[in-house]
Amino acid sequence: MFSFSANSQIDIPGTNLTIEMVKARKIGVLSVQFAGTYNVLSGKDNKRVQVRLKVRSRDGDLSIFDPNKLSLLSDQFNARFSVSEVLFATFFQTRGFQMLTTNDTEKPVFAKYDSSVPNTFDNYTFEGYKDCSIDLNFGTNRKPIIHTIYFRPQNIDKNVLDVYFVVPNELTTGKLYFGDTLISEIDIR
Repeated sequence: MFSFSANSQIDIPGTNLTIEMVKARKIGVLSVQFAGTYNVLSGKDNKRVQVRLKVRSRDGDLSIFDPNKLSLLSDQFNARFSVSEVLFATFFQTRGFQMLTTNDTEKPVFAKYDSSVPNTFDNYTFEGYKDCSIDLNFGTNRKPIIHTIYFRPQNIDKNVLDVYFVVPNELTTGKLYFGDTLISEIDIR
């Protein structure tokens, strides 16, 4: 179970966007997600956390939304976690943001390489916190082929998004940020 301390629209400085956290929850092992083209699993030492956001442009026009600027900060682990999946909140959740990879060699089928789109997760650091991006090994333990995944920004006007993070099982609290703007604090029970 999750609870959160704020439920208001937060203006994002330097953009035409507001973000509101609607709800957050832990995704159970038996939870079925219809993510369409990909689904990042958490493994036995981690869990998946879903955060539902209402993202709106202030003037109703299309505005660029970069999900890579979202992160979940943990004081408990002194860590900053990047997004593992971003989907439009529809019944079947078949449409999401295009997954990109930082590695141009032996790309996975579900991720594209595009050097013109930077991973903006790396643009924001918090002193004393370790950045934890989503690094997937598509090779073997002896010959790893590591891909750091991130997402292509999209133009949106008024959408509800489901954003997922992979975090340690022991994580009990967190703070959701967009860049360096606090969106909400989260207690995980």
